[in-house]
Amino acid sequence: MATYSLANERLRALEDIEREIGAILQNAGTVILELSKEKTNERLLDRQAAAFTASVQHVEAELSAQIRYLTQLPGGLTNSNSGKK
Repeated sequence: MATYSLANERLRALEDIEREIGAILQNAGTVILELSKEKTNERLLDRQAAAFTASVQHVEAELSAQIRYLTQLPGGLTNSNSGKK
């Protein structure tokens, strides 16, 4: 049962990363829309740029953690196929 729990935890982490990537794209879209205006709202651009940067850094850290985990599994096995080659 612990294997399924760990696998579910990993899947939830990947779903969180996916949602964060959606937020990144939304921030980028807001910035592009704002830049297309004749008079831009500098405060909005600053907030969106900061949110974009923070989200990208968070996604990078989380994906790196997932990759580290996968590279540390013995013999290239994953939780879903433990004991099988």
